[in-house]
Amino acid sequence: PPPRWIWSGTAICGIPSEVSRAMLRGWHANNGVVLGNPRLGFVCTGQTVDGQPGLEGYYKEWDHDLAPEERLQFSPGECCPPFRPDLAPWLPENTWPEERLQKVLRNYAMEYVTSILPETIAVLGPEEGGHLAGAAARLVGMHTFDEAARLLGGVEAGAAGFAKAFTRLARGQDDDAELQVEGSAATVRQTSWRLMAEREALSPRVFDAWNELWVGAALAHDRFMRVEVTERRDRGDPCWRWKFG
Repeated sequence: PPPRWIWSGTAICGIPSEVSRAMLRGWHANNGVVLGNPRLGFVCTGQTVDGQPGLEGYYKEWDHDLAPEERLQFSPGECCPPFRPDLAPWLPENTWPEERLQKVLRNYAMEYVTSILPETIAVLGPEEGGHLAGAAARLVGMHTFDEAARLLGGVEAGAAGFAKAFTRLARGQDDDAELQVEGSAATVRQTSWRLMAEREALSPRVFDAWNELWVGAALAHDRFMRVEVTERRDRGDPCWRWKFG
């Protein structure tokens, strides 16, 4: 169960209990407010980061409006009932084919980035927030490149090979990426950025930080390859354009 799947490999060992609690306060404990029900709160009965088998808990409606500090409560002595697949909701295959399910998983994963990058920069400011988000993105790009390459069936050597993989990933996000190869160099052009399509008035540092993901991936592919952004729509250009060489 979640959130074990969120933490890749042994990364969960570096997540303090306070981080998990902060997520619960910002999400689970806030659902009553979002739904317009000030009596609805969340009771957490277990956290994976505390050595328990999963993030567990339940929503409860009290008989009075909850103060902010009451919306999240902990009851570690309680235990969830055994999971029963026969009682779990299911999606009919005729309206939820595999391709649609895969798109849902993709969109769900993308939404994390859509939310995290702008909020990090908004909360911490463009300098500190942009630096921290960009550094994290570069590390993620380096750390996950081999797995991404495996899922793509391999990435050809050189700048052209990386640009082809970049284009496939961009199109997988429903962006209109176009690849052009010229000798040992390659360029990718796109006019859309679906990841942030619904966000308005974004700081330029959001794109800077997100682009570090590809810089990190490129470093893992070929540490001597250069990634240059030559055009940016968020700065008035007609498209985004990357040059790899």
